[in-house]
Order: sequence, then C-alpha cells, then structure tokens
Amino acid sequence: MTATSATRTSHPDGSLIDSRTLARTFFACLAVNVPILALLLIPQLMRSRAGSEALLGVGLFLLLALVVGAVVFAPEASAKVAPAGPHWLPGGARARVRALRRENRRAYLWRLGEFVVLYIVAQGVGGLVAWLLPHVADNPARAADPTASAWVIDYPNYAAQAGAMYVCVCFALAWYATRLRADSGRAHRSY
Repeated sequence: MTATSATRTSHPDGSLIDSRTLARTFFACLAVNVPILALLLIPQLMRSRAGSEALLGVGLFLLLALVVGAVVFAPEASAKVAPAGPHWLPGGARARVRALRRENRRAYLWRLGEFVVLYIVAQGVGGLVAWLLPHVADNPARAADPTASAWVIDYPNYAAQAGAMYVCVCFALAWYATRLRADSGRAHRSY
C-alpha cells in the first residue's frame, strides 16, 4: 500500500475521498461555523424548558439559517484549505457546485443526502450525550416558590451535548464539501 492509497478510503460507488482533505476541511468547518456552536450553547434558544416556545422558535429558525448558510459555504471553506486544480479554487467552488448541480443533479442530490443523513446522526449523538449526561431536571425550589422556573439546566452537561453535536455537524459539512470536491475533479477530467 502506497502513502497515497493509505490516505484514501474506497466507497461502494467507486468514488474516493482523500482523508487529508477531509481532515483539513473538517478543521476549517470547525473554525468558520462557530456561530452554530454559539447558538447551540444558548439553552434559552434551543430548549423550551430553559426559555419559552417563542424563543425556541427563534432559535430553531436561526439554527436552520446558519446550517443552510454553512452548507452553501462549505465548498468555499474546502477550496480555501484544499484547492484542487482549476476546478476547485477559493472564490469558484460555489460556482462549480452550481455547475455540478446542473450537469449531474442526481450526484449532487446524493451528496446532499449524505449530508442530511450525517446531520441526523449528529442529532442522535446529541440525544445520546443528553441521555448519558442529563442536562434538564425538575427544580426542587418550585415546590416552595411557584414563580421559580420549573426546570434546572445543568449547563456543563448541556454544553457537552452542544459540543458533541457541533463536532458532528462540522464533520457532516466537511464530508459534503470533500465529496463535492471529488465529484468536481471527476467532472473536470471528463471534459
């Protein structure tokens, strides 16, 4: 096994993913998507038990907007840290993704589907961490003071859940961008 083949993982559909590119893109996604982490770390916006239903609605809307923005800009982050020939350069990766979407909609939707599956896994990881480290409990002070909050948030446990989800979401974004980078290279070579 050569050094080059050791850094690639083969997939059933015959495509290859460069693990070094995936790692660089992952660390770039961790750096540029800090607003997602910041939002996840605010329990009043992410948990109705910590805030209100209205605040939860605002938080979910902001999370959706940030994740959609991250999906749009993940290819640019990838191109910044792992450019590849003339087809995957900073400032042109989003245009290349649009071209891929036009040229091979099925492949693009497959990559987007991979992201969605990994995003769902991130939610599952968050649920597992919340199960292992419960972050919401009944407030015992509520019995004596009806104006007290009904719930107590264990913030370190809550932050652990948010951090785990953030890492998984960033991995999903990096996977998506790296797979699009590989598709872009194959499409470029076919011309």
